[in-house]
Amino acid sequence: MRSDPPGRAAFLNRLRRKNDIQRVFREGRRFHSPSVVLHARPRAAEEGAPRGVRLTVVAGRQFPTAVARNRARRVVREASRVLLRDTMADWDLLLVARTEALAETHQERLHNLAELFQSAGLLAHSIASPT
Repeated sequence: MRSDPPGRAAFLNRLRRKNDIQRVFREGRRFHSPSVVLHARPRAAEEGAPRGVRLTVVAGRQFPTAVARNRARRVVREASRVLLRDTMADWDLLLVARTEALAETHQERLHNLAELFQSAGLLAHSIASPT
């Protein structure tokens, strides 16, 4: 049994295959915030994928540098791990980071993602609004 590194949320399964990512983009429901677009698709048991949430985060070329693009992916992925660590539903999620993701504080990012995940039906509880 793997123990999680201290101070980090549990690891999520990654959505890796191009066909799976395209299916989420094509068939998933879309939810928007100023910093992230969520494409969410419930996964059927017959698909043979591991149980739980599978996630991928993408950032387009609108970011000025590759460093900014990678940082946006990293901070959005980490905030998603914190929020989705206890989710047991079978979903495929595609998060598209926007340039505004880098301007947000961690608490604002958590709040925005929590609202998106609640809209999609992934979270039952709410998170306190940022101060």
